[in-house]
Amino acid sequence: MSDAEAPKLPPPGRGGEPVISESVENYLKAIFKLGGDREGVATGSIAERLGVRAPSVSRMLKRLGEQGWVDHSAYQGVRLTEAGREHALRVIRAHRILETYLVEVLGMTWDRVDAEVERLEHVVSEELVNRLEEALGFPESDPHGSPIPDREGRLPATGDARPLLEASPGTSLEVRRLREVEPDALQYLAEHGVVPGAVLHFERLEPFEGPAILRSDREGAPRSVAIGRPLAARIWVAPRGPGESGEGSA
Repeated sequence: MSDAEAPKLPPPGRGGEPVISESVENYLKAIFKLGGDREGVATGSIAERLGVRAPSVSRMLKRLGEQGWVDHSAYQGVRLTEAGREHALRVIRAHRILETYLVEVLGMTWDRVDAEVERLEHVVSEELVNRLEEALGFPESDPHGSPIPDREGRLPATGDARPLLEASPGTSLEVRRLREVEPDALQYLAEHGVVPGAVLHFERLEPFEGPAILRSDREGAPRSVAIGRPLAARIWVAPRGPGESGEGSA
C-alpha cells in the first residue's frame, strides 16, 4: 500500500497513542456489540443502537473507513478492521472493569453503574484500568456477567451459556449473564433473585407469546417470577440439571 492509500489515523497524543474521540469510540463499541468483528453490520442497525439518524451514521462510517477503523461496503455492511476490533475491546474492557470496581469496592448498585461508566471509559488510562483489574483480583466478568477482555484483548470462554428462551422448560439453570438490560429491569430482576450465579428452575413458557415463569429458591426472593420474552432473551443461562446439554453461543 502506498502512502497515499494508507489509512489516516488520528494524530498521536500522550505516549504516541492516537487521540480518539468519544464519538468514534462509541461507534466502534456499538459495531462490535452488533457482531461487526465477524460479519457486516447494516447502517440502520448502528443508527438504531446509537439513537442517531442514518445519514449521520453514513458520514461517520466514511470517516472511520478513511482512518482505518472499519471496512464499509454499501452491500455488505460495515466490519471492524483488526485495529478497530482491538480498540473496541479496549473500551469494553475499561467499561467492565470500571463497573466491577464501582459495585464491588464503592458499593454502587448494579443498575446505576452503566451510566456513570459511559463517561469514565473514554478518559481512563490503560495503566489505571490494569491497576484496578489487579486490585479486583483479575475478574473474568462484570457485575452483569459480561466477560471482561484480558490485556491482550481475549474474551473468556462462555462455555454452554445460551439465552433463556433457548433452554428447555422443566430444567434447573444457572444465570450467567444479563445482556444490555435497562436499569429498571435490573432492579426487577435483582428483587426476584435473577442475578448472575443464581440457580433457578425454568417452570414453563406461557403460550401465545406469554412470559417465561422461573422459580427461585433464594431466601427472601419470591418463589416464582414472570419474565416477558423480550427481557428473557437478554438473560443468558447454563444448564444445572439433567435433560440439558449442548453448546451455547459465545
